[in-house]
Amino acid sequence: MANLSELIRQKEQQTEEWKQRKADERDSLNDMNDAAALRVTESAGAFLHYLDVQADNPRFSASNVLLAMEQNPEVTVFNSVKGWNGLNRNVMREEVGMKIRVGDTYVRDGRQYRGYKVGRVFDISQTTGHGQLTKNQLADGSDAMSKALYQLLMVSPVPVVTGDARGQDALYDPNQQQIIVSGYISDSAAFRALSREAVHAGIHDHGNFPYYSRESCALSADSVSYMLCRSYGVPCDKPKVTDLVEMFDGMEARDRTSVLANFQQTFAAQRASIQRGLAPQQQEKKQEQDMER
Repeated sequence: MANLSELIRQKEQQTEEWKQRKADERDSLNDMNDAAALRVTESAGAFLHYLDVQADNPRFSASNVLLAMEQNPEVTVFNSVKGWNGLNRNVMREEVGMKIRVGDTYVRDGRQYRGYKVGRVFDISQTTGHGQLTKNQLADGSDAMSKALYQLLMVSPVPVVTGDARGQDALYDPNQQQIIVSGYISDSAAFRALSREAVHAGIHDHGNFPYYSRESCALSADSVSYMLCRSYGVPCDKPKVTDLVEMFDGMEARDRTSVLANFQQTFAAQRASIQRGLAPQQQEKKQEQDMER
């Protein structure tokens, strides 16, 4: 006859051990995330590298990009085993992947929970195969560029008009709450300017953010625009990072991650809109989605 009391004790012990493993796992990832967030926001070189890696891995959250960078400072483009296989590349044997957070649903004691599990991703240098990475290259005068510019107009939080941009390619006017674009600029310049000024307009939030100033929001807007341009091969200067330390001064690591997450989410929203315009009948392959913590 089964010893019910012993079975209950074993179940409770297993549950407690599982909880401890999850807690240790969470603490380890949080510590890596915090260390990376501090490093990236205290060094101009590390910050610019972060923007490059985030732009080249647009499906991954800021938190997961930070985790990958902390484990492999030379990381460039990364993916899961399944993701690389879908691109006709294979992860080499003996390679150890980088830990990231992957969204997960699990059941404990008859109840369903949403959380995350630890997944592993691998840099392209850890793979072999003939599959080549490809991305859209938006050239001036091309049909693809026209579609991309149209989508940027559609995603703009305020009206866009042509007119006197006061010597700039484009300018968000917080008084009129509109973006003014010069009518005499190239497609590439318009792409850079629209993506940048849309961020300014979004931060101002139709006047609901009373502390908006162009100077204080410049790094945010320039960073998003830079990532979007890099993602589509549009020439763009790296952001000026002279205000980097001041921007993050006094922030805890978690708050710094949140700021970077806002950059990534704005970049991802603009990119998603452009992708819908470039390939309305095609959906990008669904990959492991990352939980932002």
